[in-house]
Amino acid sequence: MKGQNWRFSAAYDHYPQKAATTANKEFPLDAPPVVVRAFEYASGAQQHPHSHERIQLMYSPRGLMRVSTQKGAWTLAPMRALWIPAGVTHEVRMVGEISMRSVYLEQDAVPWHWDECCVLTVTPLMRELILMLNDNPVLGDQPRQMASGLLLHLLAQSSPQDKSLPMPMDRRLRRVCEAILHSPENNDTLEEWGERIGASSRTLARRMKEETGVTFHHWRLQVRVDEALCRLFDGVSISEVAKDLGYRSSSAFIYMFRSLLGSTPAQYMERIMAE
Repeated sequence: MKGQNWRFSAAYDHYPQKAATTANKEFPLDAPPVVVRAFEYASGAQQHPHSHERIQLMYSPRGLMRVSTQKGAWTLAPMRALWIPAGVTHEVRMVGEISMRSVYLEQDAVPWHWDECCVLTVTPLMRELILMLNDNPVLGDQPRQMASGLLLHLLAQSSPQDKSLPMPMDRRLRRVCEAILHSPENNDTLEEWGERIGASSRTLARRMKEETGVTFHHWRLQVRVDEALCRLFDGVSISEVAKDLGYRSSSAFIYMFRSLLGSTPAQYMERIMAE
C-alpha cells in the first residue's frame, strides 16, 4: 500500500522561496496587521511548495490537512491550526473537502511569536473571530480592530502542541524515511536499511534520535497512525487499514493506535467528526 497524501518535495533541498518583490507583493502596503482569507478545496487537492511573507495560521473546520516542511509534517484534524512562520516553505494535501481559513499576521503584531511551526487548538471563540474577519468585508475599522486584538490576545495565551512528525536532515536517513512515507507497511529493520544505503544500524539509530528526538520504531509508528487517520477518514474499514499497514490482526493495530493516541480508532474518529 502506498502512503496517501504525503510528499516531501525536492524543492526542500533548496532555501525557502524569497519574499515577494515590491511590484508583486502578497499583501497591499495598507493591509491591516491581521488578514483572513478563505480557500475551498476538494479531497485530493494540494498546494505545491510555497511560502508567505507573513506568518500564517492555517486551519479548516472540516476534513484533514497534511502539511509538510523541510523539518517535519503535520496531520491537522478539524479545529487544529498550524502556525507557520513567514518564509517557511510548505506544501499541503487535502483529505476530504476542506474549507481552509488562513490568518496572515504581520510579525510586528505578534512580538511573542513562535519561531517554529507548531499546532494550536482553535477554540470556538477564536473560530468565530476568524469567520467574522473573513466573512464580513464591510466590517468597520473599529470592530475589525477589536476583533483582531481579541484574536491576537487569545493566540498569545495558546499553548503550542507537539504534534509533528519530525524529519531528519541526514540525507541517508531521509531516504529511509521517505521510503517509509511512501510505503508505511514496510517492516524492514535498520540493519536492512543500513546495508542498502551504506551505514551501520547503530549510526542510523543514533542520528535518528539526535535529529528527530524519537526512535526509528516510534517514528514509523507515527507514520502509520497518520496514514491510518487519513484512510479511516476516507471511509476505509479498520480491518482493511490494519491489513494494509502490515498488521496481522485488527486488535494488534488498535493496540498500537491506542498506545500512541490514547483512544481506539473508532473513538478518535468519532471525536474528530464531532468537532
